[in-house]
Amino acid sequence: MSTPLSQFEKPEASQYLGKRKLFLVPNFPFPPDVPDELKTLVEKYWTELRDHVNNLERSLGAVGHVFHEMLFVEGEEGLSMLEQLNPQGHPFIRSLCGSTATLEATEDGDILQENADWQRCLSIGLGSKKVLDLAMEGYQETTQKRFEHIGSRIDETLKENETGVLFIREDHRVQFPGDIQVFYVAPPALNDLKRWLNDQSEAAQRAASAAQQAAQSTQDEPAEETEPSDSSDNSESTEPTGQGETGLGNSEATP
Repeated sequence: MSTPLSQFEKPEASQYLGKRKLFLVPNFPFPPDVPDELKTLVEKYWTELRDHVNNLERSLGAVGHVFHEMLFVEGEEGLSMLEQLNPQGHPFIRSLCGSTATLEATEDGDILQENADWQRCLSIGLGSKKVLDLAMEGYQETTQKRFEHIGSRIDETLKENETGVLFIREDHRVQFPGDIQVFYVAPPALNDLKRWLNDQSEAAQRAASAAQQAAQSTQDEPAEETEPSDSSDNSESTEPTGQGETGLGNSEATP
């Protein structure tokens, strides 16, 4: 069970002596080119996060293992991958690994790839219910396998009296072993970041709803009727020439 930092006093090292400890860090991987407002919030989040983790290390012991969702290689290769996966968090994670921590291969590469493939299938929009159900089942099954593997990797790697840190999205469903004391790291900037993301999501939903209503209104409008034009009003009539006539109009026929 995780313990939010705001709900207990600064932990004493003796209280957790000999126990396995895990800092649980909410992960927000964004591409490098984010809006300026979001960039400021993300930078503030990672700055405060660094301070919180450093304070925990002074009380509970230095981080020895770094776990990160989506990462299936370790060491320098893993750090290079993290620079693409999590460019905002990469500097802090690299500093941890340059000190006392080891970057661990957290996920199974095959399961992760299969999960990503099912997710891509769902994102394109499937017309067949049978295929949609199959894709959804595959995605949910591989997602659960991912979480189970992450929990197993932490259990296998984290030894008695060691401290680790896991960077993962808040909606994860990883189950941690009962003898691991989990500390949920939530700096004040986390609320600001989540509030901004929620506002953006609600704005996008309102825009989509308005566009849908506008499209529906257009479909519901009756088609504008077009009255047939009277050809005798707007155009000159041309009388057909009779059979045997010369068609010379006003000229007289010569006997």
